[in-house]
Amino acid sequence: MNESLWKLENVSLAGAERPRLHEARLQISTGLTAIVGQSGAGKSSLLNLLVEFENPNTGTLTAKLPNVDGRLPLFWVPQNLGLWPHLSIIEHLQAVLPNEDNSATKIEQLLDDFDLTELAAARPDRLSQGERSRLSVARAIASGAKVLVMDEPLVHVNPSRVSTYWDALRRHIREADASLIFATHSPETVLREAKQAICLSAGRVLFDGPVEQLYWHPANPELADFLGVHNWLTSEESQGWLNHAEAEDRCFRPEQITVVPEQESPLVVESSRFAGSMAEVELRDERSGQSRRFFHRPSGNGMAAGTRVTLKVLALLLFCLLSAGCGSDAHEPTGHYQHWPTPADGATIPAPRAMHVTDDDELYVLDDAGRVLVFDFDMTLKRKWRMPESSVGNPEGLCLLSDGRLVVADTHYHRLVFFDRIGNVLGMQGSHGKEPGQFIYPVAVVTDDEGNLYVGEYGGNDRVQKFSPEGEFLLAFGGFGTEPGEFQRPSGLVWCDHKIYVADAFNNRLQRFSDSGDFLGILGENQSSSGLHYPYDISQSPQGDLFVVEYGAGRVSQLDLEGKVLARFGTSGMGEGELKTPWGLAVAGDSRVFVADTGNRRIVERKL
Repeated sequence: MNESLWKLENVSLAGAERPRLHEARLQISTGLTAIVGQSGAGKSSLLNLLVEFENPNTGTLTAKLPNVDGRLPLFWVPQNLGLWPHLSIIEHLQAVLPNEDNSATKIEQLLDDFDLTELAAARPDRLSQGERSRLSVARAIASGAKVLVMDEPLVHVNPSRVSTYWDALRRHIREADASLIFATHSPETVLREAKQAICLSAGRVLFDGPVEQLYWHPANPELADFLGVHNWLTSEESQGWLNHAEAEDRCFRPEQITVVPEQESPLVVESSRFAGSMAEVELRDERSGQSRRFFHRPSGNGMAAGTRVTLKVLALLLFCLLSAGCGSDAHEPTGHYQHWPTPADGATIPAPRAMHVTDDDELYVLDDAGRVLVFDFDMTLKRKWRMPESSVGNPEGLCLLSDGRLVVADTHYHRLVFFDRIGNVLGMQGSHGKEPGQFIYPVAVVTDDEGNLYVGEYGGNDRVQKFSPEGEFLLAFGGFGTEPGEFQRPSGLVWCDHKIYVADAFNNRLQRFSDSGDFLGILGENQSSSGLHYPYDISQSPQGDLFVVEYGAGRVSQLDLEGKVLARFGTSGMGEGELKTPWGLAVAGDSRVFVADTGNRRIVERKL
């Protein structure tokens, strides 16, 4: 079971010309995690924050590191390796070894594993860069820490031996039941060593999720690049090059493509190159005159120029399991999009965060300028007002009550604020704390048909609280964690037929409870195709289906009440039909879906 080590909420770190990190939202759990990106992407800056070498300029970073008696909870290998110039190799290992360990045996094993035995008496100034790199990793292992943080480990090591040293590192991590978080720009290292990946570019988090998902099913070509060469084809391009139309734009890795001679094919080889585990071929399509390079499975020593060929896609089971609709009835529903930028606030365009639709066809929107915006369904702004305070943070959830009041989860002020429908403050409820009726960060709010109020909160006290229509505390359920019935940011709520459906964002799942607080199960738990990536909000259509917006996947999933995926739309990006870190959504009575397309600073409407 993976447990949270760090949680970052809107963390930024200043730089000379641009932020080294910009509004990073992450949860890093136990296990093997790679932080990926080119030089200057922000990898070292993120590691500096995790080990508290630096502090965020804005946002919050919370750590929950394991506490083991007599051992360090964490050991850091910085980019400059951090070796001590006055100590020899063996003294480096002796200095960090826990007292209870068999020092002689442990040190001898590490010296042997990293080919340092004959250099044991040497100090860093007598070592090559590769030898220093190996020593830094051996020292980290010797510390016995349960969490190892390494900035490009073993990067200077002889390529012919690097896999051997990684084998030793991996074995020690497994034996110690430790976690490793490491930065790298090497796709091969990520694929071989990591289970989770965090992709950074220019200080921004572009991806946070399983390595297998990033490799087989990246959302766009930019993400595909992080794990090496690929063939990215739009659905239109696949018709010409593959002779069949794919349902969506997608990535084909070299091992999924094979080149086969075919005399009647319009595709002609211009050149080909053998590159070991893969090959490259330049093809020309005689129908269009276009040329394109493809990376594919090797086929002998290549193909001569002028050979006519076809490209065939090899079906891979793993890809199928990770695809959105494979093995289910999921599909891209028919419909069309419209989108509007969030109304300007002075010289800036704020980003929308949360939404709620009313029975009289009004759309309420919260944005990150601390405003409540009210639109009609033609997206005409009818009225707006500001939260009472917003200097330390902005609200993230809202709901219209049956008595006409609007309640807003004023997240960073640890309270609920009640308004009338023209923006007058009618009252406030709650204070900072963990007691019944108090909040850490309230983020989601919903009501039932009796007027009771349910509030989801995060911040280490993750739970859902229930209040009477008069504001009396009735009960609470949940708790921080990864076990069934526990939460890591319950950021969206739906009440239906005396059940509460919770978007458990950082646990990547939906959970169901009775409205008396009894845990009823995880939706879609046994369906491989129902995986969600940071479900940040949930809404219900008049027909009863659940709509979930996925912050990490840039899409909306439509599910039945048992978690079966019925349809999906959207992909990560900035274009038509694309969403970038969408935060909230609402479903209208005429089956229009409104999405807070936060990263693109716009409101998107999808008509089904």
